[in-house]
Amino acid sequence: MVSILIASALILFFILASIIPHLFVNAQQKFAETEFQEEGKPKIVDSKLNFKTIAEGLTTPTTMAFVGQNDILVLEKDTGMIKRIVNGKVLPKPVLDVNVANSIERCMCGIAVSKHGSTTFVFVYYTEINGKDGEDKSGKQPIGNRVYRYELSGDSLINPLLLMDLPANPGPRHNGGNIMIGPDNNLYVGIGDVDGSFKVSSTETKTQNYRNGIDPDGRAGILRITQDGQPTDRHGILGDSIPLRLYYAYGIRNTFGMDFDPVSGNLWDTENGPGNGDEINLVEPGFNSGWQQVQGMASLEKTFSESDLEDFDGKGHYSDPELVWVNTAGPTALKFFNSTKLGTNYENDMFVGDVHNGRIYHFDLTQNRKDIILPTELSSRVIETPSSPGVNNIVFGEGFGGITDLEVGPDGYLYVVSIGE
Repeated sequence: MVSILIASALILFFILASIIPHLFVNAQQKFAETEFQEEGKPKIVDSKLNFKTIAEGLTTPTTMAFVGQNDILVLEKDTGMIKRIVNGKVLPKPVLDVNVANSIERCMCGIAVSKHGSTTFVFVYYTEINGKDGEDKSGKQPIGNRVYRYELSGDSLINPLLLMDLPANPGPRHNGGNIMIGPDNNLYVGIGDVDGSFKVSSTETKTQNYRNGIDPDGRAGILRITQDGQPTDRHGILGDSIPLRLYYAYGIRNTFGMDFDPVSGNLWDTENGPGNGDEINLVEPGFNSGWQQVQGMASLEKTFSESDLEDFDGKGHYSDPELVWVNTAGPTALKFFNSTKLGTNYENDMFVGDVHNGRIYHFDLTQNRKDIILPTELSSRVIETPSSPGVNNIVFGEGFGGITDLEVGPDGYLYVVSIGE
């Protein structure tokens, strides 16, 4: 029986007999306060598919990355550790143990792997503190949300190189932290507004769509750098000053999931609202997600005017989400399934996991790959409740606790990271 209490289970979907992964906490606001799916066996709608737990014994796992076949690195939110799982066994010694601030959504947040010949680079995003793990809960301020590049050597990560030093204040929420290598071989980093959403003039930024706000400081966006930590181009999408030059997208409140479509190369993300307006978005260069002027569909915001948005001299552009949850679902993980191991009908389709309902959603894309195909009942692109008409048509599986990551393994199967209390 799969346990979705406390820690984790790496699980992987097999046709007929499967294996999937399980790990993390809340994506929305309160890691310690979220109500997760009650314990029970996960269910997959497609009767041809099944699942299997492949590892247990992790503490508050957040996300994962493969460094080889049956060789997985897993971040633990609160401990500052990255654990290694080889052939289903959690190795006793972590490959990395750092000092992490872990109040609310501060954490060991994101990981990405890139291989260069015999060298394996491991990129890690975490909220660093000069002190013991969790000392920020008693008032000690973190150093920052930082992105480091390490090299994997044996069972250790060595030679840390600081690539990005991003704000970890004004508050402990909305740190984001999803990082990934794009098809252009650059590193993409998602960060939220870091609690800068309480109309405090000293923390409001233009990238939060405050036209009179302070200059961009690295928050509220998806940033892009080279694997050496440099700007990718001489001229940025939104402007040439640093850090504005690094922004690929902005107006981000609290993103946890993003991935590139393997067919079109388009970037997609999930966005978490303040209790409403969770989103799935197509993220084109210069995309403005709208926060803090709009969350969810603009047509549902009676006081919204597009003239309120910061567009950086016409270089940024707003567009409505492709799907919105009115009542928060906490969509976290988003992954394109570039494999045929579950059957050709799932190849290159989009999968999204949520943290509140324990559901995995499945979406086909339109022929031009710029939209998701929804049932007629969801033609408004708005999900009112978990039981709204049409929702069952997009549910792939449920009962997975608080889902925090989805990955496709080197074996071509789907892995799910989830956590519950």
